[in-house]
Amino acid sequence: MSSDARFSHRLQFALYRGVEGILSVLPWSTLVEAGRILGTLFWLVDRRHRRVVRDSLRGTDLGLDEAEIRRLSRQCFAHFGAVFLTSIRLYRADPEEVARRVKVEGQEHYDAARAMGPGIIQVSGHHGNWEALGLGQSLAGRPTAGIARPIRNPLMDQLLNSYRCRFGNSVISKGGAVQKALRMLREGGCVGFIVDQDALTSGIWVKFLGKWASTYPTAGNLAVRLDLPILPSFSWPEEDGSYRVRFDPPFKVPASGDLERDTWVATQLITDCLSREVHRDPRWYFWMHNRFKTRPGEGNPLPAPLPDPAWALSLPAPP
Repeated sequence: MSSDARFSHRLQFALYRGVEGILSVLPWSTLVEAGRILGTLFWLVDRRHRRVVRDSLRGTDLGLDEAEIRRLSRQCFAHFGAVFLTSIRLYRADPEEVARRVKVEGQEHYDAARAMGPGIIQVSGHHGNWEALGLGQSLAGRPTAGIARPIRNPLMDQLLNSYRCRFGNSVISKGGAVQKALRMLREGGCVGFIVDQDALTSGIWVKFLGKWASTYPTAGNLAVRLDLPILPSFSWPEEDGSYRVRFDPPFKVPASGDLERDTWVATQLITDCLSREVHRDPRWYFWMHNRFKTRPGEGNPLPAPLPDPAWALSLPAPP
């Protein structure tokens, strides 16, 4: 065990391993149903996140009325309760079980992006089960390097990273991630970006589900600067609680010579891919994250100004 671990870390680690052992022997259907019940219980008691979900949904181009918003809020909590328990199971499951529970589609699109290389900018969002996405694609021989913020408990951080990497993936720590990602991309690697975190005052403004959202431009900027393919990838649950993973066709953003504009175009096109996925079934999106916390023209310091309106008029056709 890490020498940096405190007693509380060791206690948390022991409790987690105990829960992990119990979940490993439960029937999959029982695990999924228990997760949905757990999520529903949190929906009942967690007023703050219920409010975040409803506030996030209001004003989107999903066109939901208040009754639909309330129903979707409950479904979202139930879904992520199941994601929580099934992810713990999948982390340590043997390869045969992972292959049964996570089906991967569109592998030819990953291979096409590899041919367009040298590196690949893989993009996804907090949709479906992003941990199952990483496990499934690496088991299928299409690995990626994910950027992740370290967990405060070093024992849990080490364990989680070992699970994420056991089929060939790697983890890039959030600190100094851009330089590490840049080096890996230049060496022909695939680097995965979760593109829908609120970027506070560090972001640029793109439209997500019809609302302005402060968004980290890193993935789009690297794709433009290095002339790399962008590979959208998503996951969602099946009725039995297993997961489906899909790679979409890769695309490149033509360079205009204006790096600021091209970065915005790439970031908007990436966000459009996620918007379309959410429109297919909004139950699977992580609405509990306050994606629209930062607002244009509000705060101290102020966020970046809105993009030049002319840029939106010159957006290429959706990928």
